[in-house]
Amino acid sequence: MLAPLTGVRNKIKRADNHLSELKAAIDRWGTAKDENNLFRIYHQPERGQMVLRHGEVAPNDPDWPLIVGDFAHNLRSALDHLVCQLAILNGNDISCCDKTFFPICIGKPDFAKAEKMVKPLISPEAFTDIEALQPYKTANISGKQPTSSTLWIISRLDILDKHRMLVVVGKFFRTIDLCYALNTGDPVKVDVDDTWRPLEDGARIASIDLTKLSLGPEDKMRLQGGTEVQVFISETGCGCDGLEVGIALVPCIQYVSNLVDLFEAKFF
Repeated sequence: MLAPLTGVRNKIKRADNHLSELKAAIDRWGTAKDENNLFRIYHQPERGQMVLRHGEVAPNDPDWPLIVGDFAHNLRSALDHLVCQLAILNGNDISCCDKTFFPICIGKPDFAKAEKMVKPLISPEAFTDIEALQPYKTANISGKQPTSSTLWIISRLDILDKHRMLVVVGKFFRTIDLCYALNTGDPVKVDVDDTWRPLEDGARIASIDLTKLSLGPEDKMRLQGGTEVQVFISETGCGCDGLEVGIALVPCIQYVSNLVDLFEAKFF
């Protein structure tokens, strides 16, 4: 029986569209409530320093977690659709798709439950390949935790989105460069902390040591530099926690697309 994978690939394409939508939404996000007061400068002569801090931070866009949820659901649905097509290819009619799904398990007992439902409907070879992809199997080979598996990340994001809002955090930044010039002098590089830190109202960006400068009331200081802000995923309990959304989600699309290519080449 003909079992095309057009629908499977369309769902992967839809997930890719959601990822593009998410990137566009993040790009539109202003990091400050008032862009004219993105940074605030505090002169502290008694301490011999000048401190640069963030102004008020703009709230996260409420669409971000919704888009991530739609992204994950389309990839999860593509995997389930693939198993449905494998069942049809194995001689079953389309009604069998009410029972089929792509099992994703971090423990062998959970897979044993799925085995009873899926194994009778698809070819033994296809089922063996699906079992080999299980997070609890790949963890033994890679030496990583099953929760770090790309398949598990997709499944976990989809499950969480069904029951609560995903937590997408846009409040981390790092100072990437900073220099100052006094009057018409040459720029002087400032040592900065380039680690990722929470982006909060008044977050400290950097400080400038003034103890070696002789500043008068007529002197002018020009500052150049900035920060990098990223949107992270948090509180999922899987391997994507603490990762920038692009780093976390792009591999999910690549993984599912490659998986479908392999199954198509082998079985369809």
